[in-house]
Amino acid sequence: MGSNPMKRGLRRTISLAVVLLLAQTSNALADDPLESNPQPYRCEESVITKVGTYFENDPTSGFFAIFQSKLGVEQFPESYAAVVDRSAGANSALAKQKVGDKVQVCLIGSPPKDQYCNPDKDPRGRFFRVYSYRLKAAYVGTNANHLCGGA
Repeated sequence: MGSNPMKRGLRRTISLAVVLLLAQTSNALADDPLESNPQPYRCEESVITKVGTYFENDPTSGFFAIFQSKLGVEQFPESYAAVVDRSAGANSALAKQKVGDKVQVCLIGSPPKDQYCNPDKDPRGRFFRVYSYRLKAAYVGTNANHLCGGA
C-alpha cells in the first residue's frame, strides 16, 4: 500500500508552515528581555496613543509612550499604562515608536506597600515590558519618572 501523494504534500506544507511560524516567533522574541524568564505576567494587546520626549522637543531628556491599556492602573480613572525612560536615546525602540503602533504591554512589577508608598492610592512605579510588533523589539520601563511615594 502506497501513501497518497496529496496527503504527503499537505503534510509537507503544514510542516513547513510550522517551521516558518516557529522561526518567526523565535526571531521576534530574540530581542525580548523577558523571553528567558518563566514567571507569568499579565499581558494584553494595545496601541500607542501618545509618544514623545520627556521635555518637549528635547531628545536628550528621554522618551515616553502612553498606551490605550489600563493594565496595572485600572483603579485610577485618569491613568493609562505608560513607559517613561529618561535614559532612552533617539535610536532606542521607545523613541522609534509611533502613535497607532500595535504593541503587547506586560505588567512585570508593582511597588510594594510600605511607609512611603501606597500603590492603591499612587499609580506610579509600575514596571512594564512592551513588545512593538512594527519594530520587532521589546523594551522595559516604569510608568512615571518618579516611583510610588516619590517626589
